[in-house]
Amino acid sequence: MKEYPEYFVEVPEAFAIVEDSVYRCSGVLTQNQIKYLDTLNLKTVVILSVEGPSRLFAQYVRRRGIQKLHLGMTRWQSNLGWKPVSEELIKEALQSVLDKKTHPLLIVCSSGVRETGTLVGCLRKLQHWNFNSIVYEYRSFAGGKGKYAQELFIELFDTDLVTLPSDLPDWFVHGQQMWEDEQRQRFELMQAEAQECTEPSNLLAG
Repeated sequence: MKEYPEYFVEVPEAFAIVEDSVYRCSGVLTQNQIKYLDTLNLKTVVILSVEGPSRLFAQYVRRRGIQKLHLGMTRWQSNLGWKPVSEELIKEALQSVLDKKTHPLLIVCSSGVRETGTLVGCLRKLQHWNFNSIVYEYRSFAGGKGKYAQELFIELFDTDLVTLPSDLPDWFVHGQQMWEDEQRQRFELMQAEAQECTEPSNLLAG
C-alpha cells in the first residue's frame, strides 16, 4: 500500500459539490480522505447503501458529533422488482438534503455512484433540469458502473411524493423562483401569440 506523509490530504473518490453545502462521494474512505472531510465542517451524513460505514468513517462521524442518517438500512425494502432503490428511500433522503438545518451535508453510498447518482438525479428533477442534462451528470460520475434501471427510476420518479421542508436552502428557493418566472414568461408569450393569430380573423369578420 502506498504511504503518504502524515499531513497529506486526499480528495475522496467520486467527490463533488452538488449544491452549496451539499456534497457527494464514495462511502469507502481512507484516513487521508477523511482529513479532507474536515474542511467541509459537516453537520449531517446521509448513507444510502444498506452496508454501514467503515469503522474508520464511523469513528470519525461519532468523534465529530456529525448526525448520521443511515437511510439505506432503515428504508431498505425487498422485492422491488426492476427498481434499484425504493421511492421511500429517495423521498426521505431528498427531504433531508432540502432541509437547510442539516447543512453542510454529505451524501454517500458504497460506490459513490449508484444510489447517490439516483438521489442526485431525482434532486435535479425537482430542480426542473432537462432530463438529458440529468442523464449526462449521472453518466459522468457512473462511467462503466451506471445502470439503465437507475436512469429509468429517475425519469419515472414522482416528485409530488416529496414534502418540502419549511427551511429550504437559498439555492433551491432561487432556482424555483427562476423556473416559475420562466414559465410565466412563456405563458404570457403564448397568450400574446395566440392573440395576434386571432386579430386578423376578427378584422375580417368586422
